[in-house]
Amino acid sequence: MDQQVTFFMIFPARVENRYRGFLLFILVTALALSIPTRGESSNHNNAAEIEELFRQLGVTTIQEAAPLQGQVHDLQGQEVDLSTFKGNVAFLTFWTTWCPTCRIEMPALQKLYAHYQNQGFLVLAVNIEEPASKVAKYFRATGLSYTPLLDPQGRLARSMGVWSVPSTFILDRRGVVLGKVMGARQWDSTEGHKLLELLLNE
Repeated sequence: MDQQVTFFMIFPARVENRYRGFLLFILVTALALSIPTRGESSNHNNAAEIEELFRQLGVTTIQEAAPLQGQVHDLQGQEVDLSTFKGNVAFLTFWTTWCPTCRIEMPALQKLYAHYQNQGFLVLAVNIEEPASKVAKYFRATGLSYTPLLDPQGRLARSMGVWSVPSTFILDRRGVVLGKVMGARQWDSTEGHKLLELLLNE
């Protein structure tokens, strides 16, 4: 499957040349550590099928002992705790308005969301370091109806090891991260639908 990714450093405009080599070293190290391991998906009834679909979609299986914790903001500036989304299967995706590959992925996520939103599926689109007005305008212009959220200083992105956009984390109903994807995917595919149906039926 074609995998497209836009690499970036958080606070790119403020990073001086002398620090870029060091940050590149951190990026390469992070990528080297992102190897597939058998994680929480092995605790699911359809673990083998989920693992195979992860492989087909280019999803890295990761181990997360506890449900994801962290805070973001809504477009009104109110703090939102990620734990409030427990009980749903969720795609937590980090993105920016200037990211060309996000423009490929976000409409595919919209199709998936429109199909499964009434079954407990959420798309949590966390924008990194852009104002609420710009995010709201982007959502209106592209017809997106899932949940826009803000990471104003990029703190959540950094804490989750996000060094590129789009980056997507797949969460089960317990709020546990099952897998991580760097780069755009055609989520509205046969594999994407089958994966989501398995997770929703757990």
